[in-house]
Amino acid sequence: MTAGQLWARREALEAEAASLLGHMLFEFSRIDVNLGLCLVWVDDGAKLESLTPKLAELSFHNKLLQLSEHVETKLPAGSKRRAAYDQWIERMNSARWRRNHLVHGRWGIEAHRNVVVNVMGLPTGVQQSTEYSIEELAAVNEELKWLERELRRLR
Repeated sequence: MTAGQLWARREALEAEAASLLGHMLFEFSRIDVNLGLCLVWVDDGAKLESLTPKLAELSFHNKLLQLSEHVETKLPAGSKRRAAYDQWIERMNSARWRRNHLVHGRWGIEAHRNVVVNVMGLPTGVQQSTEYSIEELAAVNEELKWLERELRRLR
């Protein structure tokens, strides 16, 4: 591969990764809004006005914890609905963890191996790097799309 071809591959990888990461943020924000709506409409929206500003202050993780509490207190143990929410929360927590790494890490391109690299940590200390193919980043977005559709269905 020539230097020009390698440079072109690097630019194409960066553009595709940037697009996928941008789409990930859109998907995650949709989930965040729907999760917030789910929480403010607990008890048929009886506390909508008081819950709205409180939920606006919460991190996504704390919103998931609140949803877990509502699921535990309002849905019977062993019910299909509770199991569906529990599974959704577990998958969402995994997606949240991954999103945090993807957003808070820094990015590089390894054009020789056709991967993008996410690095957590400062160069002056301990670092952790994870390589992603474009297909793997696209799969993250597909998971987020599924999670958003599933939350709408559960609501």
